[in-house]
Amino acid sequence: MGITSKVRQSVALTADGQFQALVGGSAVNITKCNIMSVFMHASAADAEIKIYNEIGSAKTAAKLIYHGKFASAANNSRQFDLPGAGIYADTGLYADLTNCDFCYIIGTF
Repeated sequence: MGITSKVRQSVALTADGQFQALVGGSAVNITKCNIMSVFMHASAADAEIKIYNEIGSAKTAAKLIYHGKFASAANNSRQFDLPGAGIYADTGLYADLTNCDFCYIIGTF
């Protein structure tokens, strides 16, 4: 089977936190992942998302693997598709949201 057989969507985040996947009906932290796409919906202008390759809210600059900015007003949506195999994370996926109603990732995990 090709890589597309493993493509999944995370649980949507509505605040800062760890990206999770549903496994057997329970949400579990995503650790290893290739992020292929990031979808975001703005609650105000200048929305942004930062994704860190770590578990927890330390937000270490050296662990920042994605930073997306979008929206000139509330209720704007944006999907960022990443080329190739996407961005690899091997520890976890912590998201820091600003002016963002919700977001989710699509990737292999």
